Amino acid sequence: MKNKVFVILVLLTILALALATGFSLLWRLFILAVLMLLISYWWVFLGIRNIEAQVKQLPQRCQVGETIDEEVTLLNQSNLPKLFLQARENTDLPEHRNLTAVNLSPHGAYTWRSKVRFHRRGRYRLGSYTITASDPFGFFQRQIQLGSPQSILVCPETIELPHFDPMAYHAYGYGTKGKLAGQMSTNVASVREYTNGDSLKHLHWHSTAHTGKLMVKIFDPDHSRNTAKNVWIVVDMQQSVHTGDGDKSTEEYTVTIATTLIKKYMDNGASVGLIASAEQNYCFTPEWGSQPFWNMLTALALMQAEGDVPIEQTIAGEPGRFGSDSIVIVITPSQSERLSTALRQITSREGLVIAILFDGGNMARMLISIGAQVYVVRRGDNVALALNSRRNRPILSAKEPPPVASSLEK
Repeated sequence: MKNKVFVILVLLTILALALATGFSLLWRLFILAVLMLLISYWWVFLGIRNIEAQVKQLPQRCQVGETIDEEVTLLNQSNLPKLFLQARENTDLPEHRNLTAVNLSPHGAYTWRSKVRFHRRGRYRLGSYTITASDPFGFFQRQIQLGSPQSILVCPETIELPHFDPMAYHAYGYGTKGKLAGQMSTNVASVREYTNGDSLKHLHWHSTAHTGKLMVKIFDPDHSRNTAKNVWIVVDMQQSVHTGDGDKSTEEYTVTIATTLIKKYMDNGASVGLIASAEQNYCFTPEWGSQPFWNMLTALALMQAEGDVPIEQTIAGEPGRFGSDSIVIVITPSQSERLSTALRQITSREGLVIAILFDGGNMARMLISIGAQVYVVRRGDNVALALNSRRNRPILSAKEPPPVASSLEK
């Protein structure tokens, strides 16, 4: 725009001087400038015509951390060369800039390839391009849109959790109160001292009388019935409890862990469900199979921590869904004392409750006191190590501090 204004002012100045002085040189200069502008305009007008684009079809979905290849070919369908073209991809994908300069010979073609790496979950547009033609002097520009926008869903990242096995702790008598009904053998392997969360039904009275301390039975696990019928993933998407920005926010940690656990349990043949109160309410009843898996991943890809319903209300609003055959995994940064009350209703029905927190402290102690298993993931932690049941056992006693695993920084 500034160039055009400058050119117009120069032309008017030359014209004014030519009229005032009558010098033939000024008239020739004025005519030459007008001809140059007309040539520049026609250069741009003809330069943007008869151009086509062939864009490679992109996948409909991928995951954070994956890379895909883009391929675009521009075709010149005219007898004139197309020079000084610029091609720019129209996209809302963060950190992605696809820009190139192109010159096309008559009936020629130009192909370029680029790699796209996805860093953030969500739905984004790719595949549409703005082609800009300009003259050598930069006086004029024209643009056309080529290619159809392609929508691509970027699902959350999944990580490997080969050693996340909360059920392993029942084999050693930990968290007896949270053991699923029917998963405990009637064979007593040994006894140990009572800890908070143990069921009084499992007291070993002979050992208690002998030692003067409360002792509970440790049962052999019944591995033939070691799988719960239903696994519920309950994610906290209340806006006020989340902190941090970008990939290190508790929101992204929550979504990544939820996605990982859904994949882990489904790969093991379990039926998995998902509950969340975010920008809208989500409830997927436990199912197994590829379609339920992708349905939940789609929801997690688009889910935002914009909810106003506390996690304890979300849990309390689904009392009939969590039975003795359920594993309920709650992922939350909340420190609300009312959460333990909501989860107590599940543990009282012999359901297994696993809480993954982003700040331990009093919340961790309150939850293990009702029989829940608690893991703590802190900002900067390697999630696979923080949830490694072999390396870091859950908090099992109200007297124990939250676990602090060494060498967790990525």
